[in-house]
Amino acid sequence: MIIWLSSFPKSGNTWLRILLTNYLFSDKKLFSNLKYIREYPKKNFFENLYSEANTGLQELDLYKYFLLSQDRINLNNKINFLKTHSCCGTINNNKFTNKENTLGFIYIVRDPRSVAISYAHHSNISYEKSIEIITNENNTAIDEDKVLTFRSSWKTNYLSWSKSPYPRIIIKYEDLHKDTSINFKKILFFINKFMKIDIDENKISRNTAKCSFNSLKREEENFGFSERWGNENFFRKGLIDEWKSKLSTNLIKLIENKFKKEMIELDYL
Repeated sequence: MIIWLSSFPKSGNTWLRILLTNYLFSDKKLFSNLKYIREYPKKNFFENLYSEANTGLQELDLYKYFLLSQDRINLNNKINFLKTHSCCGTINNNKFTNKENTLGFIYIVRDPRSVAISYAHHSNISYEKSIEIITNENNTAIDEDKVLTFRSSWKTNYLSWSKSPYPRIIIKYEDLHKDTSINFKKILFFINKFMKIDIDENKISRNTAKCSFNSLKREEENFGFSERWGNENFFRKGLIDEWKSKLSTNLIKLIENKFKKEMIELDYL
């Protein structure tokens, strides 16, 4: 069965994956553990499930095969952690997932004003273009294998998961940033509902220090990071309020007007 690590892009999903994999698995290098939480959807999950010549790799087509691919993932009778930026919804009567394949999910959400800043630097685009993308209900992304992921807007992505029927824990990036150990422990207790894990205060503290943002920056500078693209480091600043000095008043208002209800719900306004 699957436990999803889900989020809109540039919300702290990769940081959480590093925290989790370095706590749960034994490899010594910070980034090498990421292999234990694969990203979904990816081409390899759909091998032999469809004819690429007839279907292509568009996610609107691939939705037909999502449940089949997850059935196959779960044949190992283990708990499978998967990362996704996809919406948790239904397209053309085809579900992203179902109760037969999903145990629950961890959703990490970040202030969309900060997301706009981080996404702009990650993608080497303007703040205006970044905001256009995160407010676009039809927002998609295509990976190196031409697999298309339907992300939708920051708002719809968040609502698609928060309103879904699966057990969940929703963590704000800002809370994880301010007190990593306490909020990481909440996540571990959630996982412990489904699989027995060691929840040790000293181990949590050591892991938090090992996976601090400054440590990740140094690791990337020394060894690189495969998920980086664009001109800037993947682990750039990780701040929680950079938008206050970077975004114009008009751009701030644009985001706040688009996402007012959800931002109030999450105490961002």
